[in-house]
Amino acid sequence: MSRAACPESSLLTARRGDMCYCPGCSHAAVLESLGAAMDRMGLRPEEVCIVSDIGCIGTADRYFSCHTFHGLHGRSITYAEGIKRARPGMSVIVLIGDGGCGIGTAHLVHAARRGIGIKILVCNNFNFGMTGGQHSPTTPPEARTATTPGGAVERPFDICQTVIANGAAHAGRFSALDADLSDKIEAALRSPGFALLDIWELCTAYFVPSNKFKPTSFLPLSETFGLPLGLLRDMPTEVASTHQPEPPLTSRPSASPPSIAALAWPGRREICIAGSAGQRIRSAAGVLGEIAVAGGLFAAQLDDFPITVRKGHSVSELIVSDRPIRYSGVDRPDLVLILSDDGARRLGELSSLPAGCRVIADAAVTLPVIKASLQFIDLASLEKSSGRASAALAALCLGVLVQGWLDGPTVESAVGALGGRYVEGNLAAVRAARGCFDETARTQPHAALFPEAAS
Repeated sequence: MSRAACPESSLLTARRGDMCYCPGCSHAAVLESLGAAMDRMGLRPEEVCIVSDIGCIGTADRYFSCHTFHGLHGRSITYAEGIKRARPGMSVIVLIGDGGCGIGTAHLVHAARRGIGIKILVCNNFNFGMTGGQHSPTTPPEARTATTPGGAVERPFDICQTVIANGAAHAGRFSALDADLSDKIEAALRSPGFALLDIWELCTAYFVPSNKFKPTSFLPLSETFGLPLGLLRDMPTEVASTHQPEPPLTSRPSASPPSIAALAWPGRREICIAGSAGQRIRSAAGVLGEIAVAGGLFAAQLDDFPITVRKGHSVSELIVSDRPIRYSGVDRPDLVLILSDDGARRLGELSSLPAGCRVIADAAVTLPVIKASLQFIDLASLEKSSGRASAALAALCLGVLVQGWLDGPTVESAVGALGGRYVEGNLAAVRAARGCFDETARTQPHAALFPEAAS
């Protein structure tokens, strides 16, 4: 048994027969060859990130025991470039189809031009196989597809020459059925700078039966349309390093994370902050999420805002947990902050909030009667103490203090250690929240922190 077919010895965790692909589909052969190549290179799971696109090949990430990122159609190249910029020492591999290359042509061109060291494996089966066999940018003329029943008429997209013209360090066109495909993939993974392999495949569900296409059809196709098979460019290391230097990373993360003491946190807590554009709702959630991660916790944030950006609602859902977050939906929030009527309208029906949820709302917001614990704050007063741009963070910190998830000194210390461009405003927000919390506790030690809403 080859190493690529053995889950115990490879980053590839599935055998060909256990993969989801149609019988005879070439995707499985490509994944086996990739697994074998990474095995020979001795790559460890933490050293690899596989970025998958939409389409049949987009299901491949589930079969690898390493970092994976599944993106939108045609956009996998941009995600991969971002990952490589943030983690330049990581091997970042894109699995994309011919359809994704067509949709993301601009991303393909500029990634090659910038010389970022991502490696792209194009699983090219000449049609959109997942959605019914429609023609793609690489469909050859006269080929019959679901959308060209009389035969395609356009010249196929030359993926290799496109990236070569824009500075790719390594480019080649091969068949998925080549016995030494894993060697060719390994060479691409080891090459400096940007590398791409255009791997011709068989789509046995649509393209093969519609066109009587077979493995021996690759060579005539190559010759007819001037799309040569083989290695088309391979820059030596010294040439690539001078001709295509890795661009400077202006926002490279620091070598060590901020010095924040480990934070104690009571399990999984779901938070929703709803307000208006300009209130820095998303920034507030982001600050809490960042100090959580820096303090050894886990965080997930989802934002909602209209296309107008500077007008209308702004809502952030934030999960902070002391365990890995396997599900990122906020179904039963523990804390809901409502800071404007825009936010309240966006949240819609509030009667479904559980009784154990605490809702903290600006006193100026109109709300219906709800089952959850509803309490009011004077947001204008917080704005005076913290500054308008920091009021949402002040309200969020106040909610965290009221819930007893963290104490004031801990939050202030963590925000200060986190630093960043807005550290002074963030600290002002924390201090405003602490001042409100501490003053109420001092003057009304036996009273609720906020006046309960009238029922």
